[in-house]
Parts: sequence; C-alpha cells; structure tokens
Amino acid sequence: MKKRNRQGKLGKAAAIALAGLLAVGTAAYFVGGANAPRAATGYRKALANVSETIVRGVRGAIHSDNDYTGYTPLADIPEVENGYVPQGYCYCEALESHVVSYYHDDGASVLSFVDDAGARTKTLRLQNADRSDFTGHAGGLADSERYLYLCSGDRIYRFALEALRALSDGGTLTLDAFVQTDVRCSYIHCDGTYLYAGEFYTYYPDERYGTDATHHMQMTMRELHFSRCNAYALGALDAAFQAGNDTVPVPAFALTTPNLVQGLARTADGGFALSTSYGRNTDSHLLVFDDVTRREPAYYLTVPGGEAPVYALTKDARHEERRLPPLLEGIDWKDGAVIGIFESGAQKYSDGKFPLNSICRFA
Repeated sequence: MKKRNRQGKLGKAAAIALAGLLAVGTAAYFVGGANAPRAATGYRKALANVSETIVRGVRGAIHSDNDYTGYTPLADIPEVENGYVPQGYCYCEALESHVVSYYHDDGASVLSFVDDAGARTKTLRLQNADRSDFTGHAGGLADSERYLYLCSGDRIYRFALEALRALSDGGTLTLDAFVQTDVRCSYIHCDGTYLYAGEFYTYYPDERYGTDATHHMQMTMRELHFSRCNAYALGALDAAFQAGNDTVPVPAFALTTPNLVQGLARTADGGFALSTSYGRNTDSHLLVFDDVTRREPAYYLTVPGGEAPVYALTKDARHEERRLPPLLEGIDWKDGAVIGIFESGAQKYSDGKFPLNSICRFA
C-alpha cells in the first residue's frame, strides 16, 4: 500500500513538473514572439527548426498523390541526359531564349539556351577568371536590357548580352566580373528596375543551408523568417560592377522570405511569386503575395548612407498557394504568367516520385 502511494506521489510530481515545463515553454513561446518584428530568440528558433525537421521527415515519407494541375510544359530541358542538374532559369527577351543554369557533380557548370520553338540552340561552359573550370553551384539567372546575371554563393556575376549572342554552341563563358552580397544567393530576378538576390533556408544541425543569424527574424507571433532577399536598383548595381570585384552594392530595400525558396518573380501587378521546394518525393509550392512594398516596412536595415526598408512576405500577404510536382526551381515572369523549371528530370533525381524534365508555364 505504501509502495502504491509512493508511486502515486511520484506520478503526481512528474505530472506537475511536466505541466510546469509546458507552462514555462508556452510563456517563452509567446514572450519570444511578442513585439514582433524583432530578432528571433534562441528558443523560438530552436522550436521552429525542430518543427520543420519533423514536418520535412513526414512529408518525405508520406507521398502525396500525383494529380498535379495548373502547369503546361513548353519545352524539354536540355543537357540532363549528360548528367547536368538544372537550377536557375530566366527568359531573356533580348536573346528570345529560355536560359537554364546547371551544375555537374563531376565537371564544369554550364548554361543552355532554348529558343521559342523548344530547340536547344547552344550550351556554354563556365570557367573562372584563371581559365579553370567553374565547378561551383550555378544558381539563379536574371536578365536586363544589357546583361545576363548569374548568382553563386555570395556573388552575382554578369555577362554582356552582345558577348553571349556572339558565342557559338560549345563556347566558353568566363566569370570575371562580379559583386559581393550579404546574402547567400540561391536565386535572382530582374523586373527592369531592381535585381533581386535571395537565399534558401532549411534547417540542418551542420547548417549546410544556413543563413546569417542577423536574417533570423520573428515577423509575427507565429511566423519566423530565416532568409532575406535584397533588391538592388540597377543603376546602383551597375556602379558597383564598375567599381570592381568584391564591391558590395547597397540594397534599395529588402524582403524577408519563408523557408525553402528556390526562385522569385515579380508579377505584373507588383506582387511577388515564390517557388518553394525540397526533396524529390515532396510537393513543391508556388506562393503568390501582394505587393508588400505598398505596406509599411516591417523594419529597417542600416546601410551605408542611411537605412533601407524591409518588407515581409508573411502569410497575411499571401493570396495564392499552388501545389506542384517536386523540385520546382528557378522562375520568371513572361506574358502574364510565371514560367519555371524543375530539377526532378535530372539523372540524379530520376528515382523521385514525379520526374518532370520541362520548362513549364503556370497559369
């Protein structure tokens, strides 16, 4: 009888202790989210990262059905048969071409060009300034009236369109003009006024997809953003390129972004479309947001010469979410719709649940 009483007391004490921990945790949760936007606390970051890890595991293990809609293939993505993995995409108006960037696990990265009829017109090998193969992650692509831009790591490279036009299939493109950024560039986009350069985030203990801690912000009581996208005025960006390599351009403004962003496009009404994906067996999503630059800034960045406003791509600004096949990557805006590519058609991901080797229109 005494033993049972003792066990009962211990059980009651454990329940009280657990309730206390839950109370403290709940209080910390809400206190950590108070007065947002603000720098995310360690507790809130840990909670968000653990939650994401669990959700990522569940989504990867439980495959959804494959009844995807809302996309139309426009052309095949070339070079995947040669082991290349597509990453970045833009439609270059001046060259009348779909442009795709790739990396290769055993060789140089390349760019390929596809005409409006869907035919590959040329593939260009990328090399460093010292003429060695560029084997880095050839990421996002964007074009302006005079240049094609490519991002990799914390650098944005650019190439004159006239030089690109003159190169033939099998030619070499040298990455010798670049600027530095304070974001870990995964994607870029140009709307004719600004060049956007943003980063991808998802949690791993080794921080393989980590971002600078100053980018980790508590945006609302329930929403943390770990990544940022800078918007550079094209004039300021041009001045930075002219100043020489390693120059860091000053953003005109910035956006906070959710996790898993692989691409961004500015829509005709000023809104923002984001492609989000991770995992060969997990759905991608196309998220469309209002023009948040018409709202009050969430906060300000201190930059050389003053401050830059930061706008939040939070859930309250999102008006569309579309479920799409896995591994949606770079996107652009053309003829009233988002256009983009998937990397799931690459040999590396051919065992995924829905390989799709197409440049697609989403409407």
